[in-house]
Amino acid sequence: MGLAIILLLGTDPVTAVAAETPEGSRAIAAYTGDYSMGTVYSAKNGVGFKDITYASDYDTITVSATPNSGYSFNHFTDNGVIVTKSAYYTFNPGYYDHTVVAHFVKRSDNKDDDDDKITHVNWGNSVCVYAPGHKINGMSITTSQVSQGKQCRDAFDSVRGDYTYIGKYNISFAHAGKPVEKLSGKVQLLFDIPAQYQKKGRQFAMLRVYKGQAEFLPDLGERGNKVQFETDCTAAYALVYRDPVPGVTDAAAQANQH
Repeated sequence: MGLAIILLLGTDPVTAVAAETPEGSRAIAAYTGDYSMGTVYSAKNGVGFKDITYASDYDTITVSATPNSGYSFNHFTDNGVIVTKSAYYTFNPGYYDHTVVAHFVKRSDNKDDDDDKITHVNWGNSVCVYAPGHKINGMSITTSQVSQGKQCRDAFDSVRGDYTYIGKYNISFAHAGKPVEKLSGKVQLLFDIPAQYQKKGRQFAMLRVYKGQAEFLPDLGERGNKVQFETDCTAAYALVYRDPVPGVTDAAAQANQH
């Protein structure tokens, strides 16, 4: 029999959820301490849940945060540790229970907040997971949407060619909770393409920067709603796309990337 998990939500100590953890499952809680400052969306394998759910070691958990007017998202903590300052956090539970909390802050009245100029994307169903047949037991994947530094952006641009950016990310591996920089071999991963970018005939790819070296990672699957790419390391990545130009062959277009 699993442990009984008692979760206090919000600022009212009377509001509590008590539940029995199913055998072999991990308790996953995702919330914010003050819903007047912002909201939290959470999903397990693409299916939304509110506040708490139970998951197996290799389920994919996605949590995203949206600040209310007058507030900004600051960071997520997972089991009390700051894990990302991105408003989008995805992970596999591994061998642990997880309590993910979104932290918001009041926006200064005189602050020129660039976030107001950004078109916010709902990343609730955008995750990076192992492609079929490539899962490594005990090895989890975490994706964070980030704003990369100038050197990293310049490296991306050196191999981007005529592709357009969708988003930039840190994709990291961990084994039993310990970060892994380099895998023993290459694996193939699937990364969801946001719905508003999906278009018949559109081409997608991933860019990677590892230790200052940039690489163009072609789409191996051509699924239309997911990019399938090969990699072997924790690194900075960028999802890119282009619409084919009539009369230009794929071979000629690929040659322009290098």
